[in-house]
Amino acid sequence: MDTVHVIKIDRAKIKNDILNSFVSEKRLSKNKKDYSYQDFKVPFSQPLQWLKDYLRDHFKADYHRTLIIKKEWGNIYKPSESSYTRHQVDPIRLHDTPDYTCLYVIDMAKDSCELVIEYDDNRRKNRTWHIPLEDNKFIIFPSMQRYFISQNKSKQMNIFLTMTHTYI
Repeated sequence: MDTVHVIKIDRAKIKNDILNSFVSEKRLSKNKKDYSYQDFKVPFSQPLQWLKDYLRDHFKADYHRTLIIKKEWGNIYKPSESSYTRHQVDPIRLHDTPDYTCLYVIDMAKDSCELVIEYDDNRRKNRTWHIPLEDNKFIIFPSMQRYFISQNKSKQMNIFLTMTHTYI
């Protein structure tokens, strides 16, 4: 987990774009039974591009790999809502599966939820990491990991941006 620093990202613009997609119901999927039904399109904007560039450069500096964006979407969780448990792997088309998922916190009430990543450590099954979230923080993790955002314990909406990536 890290904070976007060095540059200032206009999170208000990205938040507004996600809210507009939410109000206009610009969903990634129209199928109510699909996980991506709760995922909203995020239109191109300069702040969004700067964020993508920052994350790509940050990852390259730390891990010597270049991230290539596959998909991006916004999520809004109202009070008492949580996300589905999901991963980004398509078991039928593994060659199209992203390598990494990045969750970026756009606007969130302090201490209102956390990212929960499920894993097995080859000895013990069903282990979890509980990662506290806060504004302007991002976490990048393998796309094969199942994850969810815990229940929103605040009285405000929490807004997140998720991006999936492959690397070269």
